[in-house]
Amino acid sequence: MGKYTAVVLAGGIGSRLRPLTSLKPKPLIPVVNKPMLQYAIDLLRYNDIDDIIIVVRYLGDQIREYIETKQWDNITIQIPEVDPLDTADALKRVSDYIEGENIIVSMADIITNINLKENIKFFEDKDAFSTISMIETDQPQQFGVILLDIDQKIYLFLEKPGYKELLISSIMDSHRSSVYLHTNLINTGLYLFKREILEILDSVDLMDFGKDVFPYLLEREYNLYGYIEKYYWMDAGNPTTYKWTNWDVMRKWAWPILPPGYEIKNGIWVGENCKIDKNVLFKKNLITIGNNVNIEENVDIMERVIIGDNTHIGSNSRFLDTIVWDNVQIGKNCDFNDSIICDNVIIGDNVNIYNCIIGANSEIGDNYKIDPWKKIEPNSKLFNE
Repeated sequence: MGKYTAVVLAGGIGSRLRPLTSLKPKPLIPVVNKPMLQYAIDLLRYNDIDDIIIVVRYLGDQIREYIETKQWDNITIQIPEVDPLDTADALKRVSDYIEGENIIVSMADIITNINLKENIKFFEDKDAFSTISMIETDQPQQFGVILLDIDQKIYLFLEKPGYKELLISSIMDSHRSSVYLHTNLINTGLYLFKREILEILDSVDLMDFGKDVFPYLLEREYNLYGYIEKYYWMDAGNPTTYKWTNWDVMRKWAWPILPPGYEIKNGIWVGENCKIDKNVLFKKNLITIGNNVNIEENVDIMERVIIGDNTHIGSNSRFLDTIVWDNVQIGKNCDFNDSIICDNVIIGDNVNIYNCIIGANSEIGDNYKIDPWKKIEPNSKLFNE
């Protein structure tokens, strides 16, 4: 295996996740108390990729600070000062920093346990110019169509095609032997390229991989292959899929990705330096408690609950299907259901929150009534008059 350089794209705005991403870049949004970016880096480290470039844009200084304040053993991480316009443009703008013979492009805002070593072996065995990692889906119209032969060589690649494009692609399929039209494959956003892609990007104005780069390469008959295997993948792109991703990690569906902390019993993880009253009730499982958490007496933690670091929970409170981020203070007799509480929130006594998102740095006073299905913007102050 020759040297590989990984380019991690971490510039997404995450607009569908607001207010989660109003003050925090999407790659730093926690999944089971660990930033999504950390999962992307760990995937590369565990597969012996030690040369990593991260491309940032929206709130990029926070990502720089995160990388600079952590200890990274046996890997090199660079964050060049560039301002990319799109995904392929990001690769073009960091070309001077790339040392590898081959390039891995991955996204900082997905969770996957793909076997990257097998992906690389497939790439090398096929002598591919590029591979696109894929999985099967039961929602094909959302993700597009691919024309493949029995060796998984790609002849057509259309992301989110219109009706006319689907008709044309089906006609093409009918006129080729041993080539099959697939409408049930997701492009999971992990690509391998030979280094020559940098020369192409330097000479042609191509902005996006799916819309521009892959169609361009196919038109010129470069060898593109689809790496299609069964593995976990989730784009935590909206509040619903974000919650699903957290639950899936606790279900161990993304193994070997596991929640941080000690698994005190099946499906329940607890971090370090926690003070949990003996009368706290863990009713089921799929529960993760972070570090330095204080939980007072008679708190019921039902299932599918994540509590972030440095959080204090008052007595007689109840949690179900809820994610609490770091440094949150929660009063007594509170009830949380199907909600997300962002960093540094203060919540008084006797507050019920159902299917809400509470933005970072907000304060909610005692006995304050919040209607269900609300998104509270960061820095809000909600008190009874």
